[in-house]
Amino acid sequence: MASELIRLSDYTLEALGNGNDLKNFNFVLSKGDAFSIVTDSSDDAHHLLRGVAALELPKSGRFFYRGEKIDYLDYRNLLHYKQKVGYIASDAIFFANRSMHDNLMLMRYYFEDSTSVEMSGEAVELCRVFELEKRMGLKPHQLDPEEHRLFMIVRELSKNPEILLIEKPRDFLATKSYVALKEMLRNLMKKDLAFMFFSTDQTFTNEFANKRITIDKGKVTSFATYGKES
Repeated sequence: MASELIRLSDYTLEALGNGNDLKNFNFVLSKGDAFSIVTDSSDDAHHLLRGVAALELPKSGRFFYRGEKIDYLDYRNLLHYKQKVGYIASDAIFFANRSMHDNLMLMRYYFEDSTSVEMSGEAVELCRVFELEKRMGLKPHQLDPEEHRLFMIVRELSKNPEILLIEKPRDFLATKSYVALKEMLRNLMKKDLAFMFFSTDQTFTNEFANKRITIDKGKVTSFATYGKES
């Protein structure tokens, strides 16, 4: 049996933007799952990704990670969960007054209680692949949009996340970077990563999805296989 990581029970998220309330749904994400979000509302898809990333306080319901209930009032408890989650989406942010090097390292500074730790080999290699080595000393406002997005990917993937959440990767990456990201995802999927994404690229979805979750006017339903109900 697949190892369960996340369970949302009787969960409700109030609407964001032009989206709908996501009402009273149940959802389980386990190792090796790769859920494609199927919906005609990008706001609803974004909202669900934020919910799974524990970035939205639910109106009602319970959130379990590895069988333990997450307490939204305990920020340290949330940080331990967020350390295991890679969130690559349009609203992911950096600290404006810190260099990109520091932005990549802040979570490690916190958990290792030291600012002298060295950057991991994974982060160094990701920066090399995306040709970001010479941009590490810059602050977020000094980057072009593509570099900002690539540093976001480096930060989230260098966590070695158990859970990866991605929003419309083809829409915010140039072709060369998109190809590189897909190769990284192929390697991560071999490690039983739990994956959820919203993509408008059907080729991407066909390659990576093994399950699907639909959102229809706020009703959330998950299916055990991609492409047909079961």
